[in-house]
Amino acid sequence: MKKLVLTFVPIIFFLIGGCSNDSGSGTTDPFGGGGGGGTGNVTIQVDIGEFEGANWFAFNAGSNIKLNTAIITQAQLGINETINNPEPEKEFNAGEWYAFYQLPQGAAVGQQWTFRFQGTIVQGGQAFDKTVNYSVQGKIGG
Repeated sequence: MKKLVLTFVPIIFFLIGGCSNDSGSGTTDPFGGGGGGGTGNVTIQVDIGEFEGANWFAFNAGSNIKLNTAIITQAQLGINETINNPEPEKEFNAGEWYAFYQLPQGAAVGQQWTFRFQGTIVQGGQAFDKTVNYSVQGKIGG
């Protein structure tokens, strides 16, 4: 059974090669992710990394944010998970990686995942609703 990390653990080292972010907007942001028709002026990158012996999806925002909800979908595995942040006033610092969803059994190279993030940008309090399309291209598992 997949595990959800509700407290969002910061990752010190994270970026692993062999992954792809598709913004869907035709533009390139500084991180290579984000976009997809969302609202709010924030960029978000999604990647896979190892933390405490397991593979996790994690995110990195281009601005300090407060995250209310993350919605994760993957059609082949029948995943449609809504993760409500139990600490909606917690600030996630720009440029830091935060693990939030452990890869389930059946996750594989070539799969398309969608991550929708909803919250507010700390500076100015602007709401955002950002979708990141993610294609797994690298090795999963040990």
